[in-house]
Amino acid sequence: MTRKTALLAAFAAMLAAAPASAADFAGKTIEILIGFGPGGGHDAYARAFAQFYGKNLPGNPTVVARNMPGAGSLLVLNHINSVAPNNGLTIGTFDPQLLIAPLLGDPNARYDATKLNWLGSIVDATNVCITWTQSGVTNWADLMSDKPVNFGATGPAAALYQHTAILKNMFGSKVRLVSGYAGTAEVRLAMERGEITGNCGDNWASLKGTAADLIAEKKISIPVQFATKKHPELPDVPLILDQAKSDEDKAALEILLGAQGTGRPYAVSPTTPADITATLRDGFDKTMVDPDFIQFAAKMRLDLQPVKGVEMQKMIADIYASNASAVERAKAVIK
Repeated sequence: MTRKTALLAAFAAMLAAAPASAADFAGKTIEILIGFGPGGGHDAYARAFAQFYGKNLPGNPTVVARNMPGAGSLLVLNHINSVAPNNGLTIGTFDPQLLIAPLLGDPNARYDATKLNWLGSIVDATNVCITWTQSGVTNWADLMSDKPVNFGATGPAAALYQHTAILKNMFGSKVRLVSGYAGTAEVRLAMERGEITGNCGDNWASLKGTAADLIAEKKISIPVQFATKKHPELPDVPLILDQAKSDEDKAALEILLGAQGTGRPYAVSPTTPADITATLRDGFDKTMVDPDFIQFAAKMRLDLQPVKGVEMQKMIADIYASNASAVERAKAVIK
């Protein structure tokens, strides 16, 4: 049994033991707001999910996906928190790095991540730095050299920005941030055009599904993994955590990278009633083991490593209970 098969089997077993919920969405339309522009990983996963979610909810509602890019997907999360109705008809998906933005003192993060209603995640995350191979920057040593390189990013609270800031502020890389892109798809296009050298914060699972040709043709290189553990498919790519020069830096990295375990998160308003949240979570979990969805995801080369909503809530609570000195170091690193 493969790791992915085992994970999905375990997920199905937990689902079988879960109680049914009562809310009904007959005749309704559920909108999934995607915090980035079209063509990237969040977009691909959300549009695949939207095709199968409705049939796994009571009343078989229509489910549509709509792009709502802005500030590295912060626009969507603030919208879900304070603007979207609490009837379960508006769901947001966004950069998991935003889950720690309030902890790190971002004044634009107008939400409490521990109080949002988390439905689940389709896949956990191993983020990587990617570079255009022809640039000559292909490994960790190249990133640490005196050669200046330009890396693309979205908003300052998102992974593309923060991971690059870590390279610069914690490890002394000469990397320069070029921010303001709408999402990873735009960043990759800029890399192909030669405007930038690469980016840090691309999700490996999404990369395989949306840029498989770049990987197969060796047009991109992967100098380092931004995660708390190595991805089994990338055994020879160094882990950023292993490059930490002190225990303090390692603790800060564990905070900054901890939210990546929620990979492709989906949430609704914090005031959504419990029965509606339970119904949405139940439908999410059923979609994750839906044979049609699994087959479609495989066809689209989208990895599935689902995380249940209740598990996400605990993950986030644990991060927010981190040591105060480690939090302060993490804040300093991403400025």
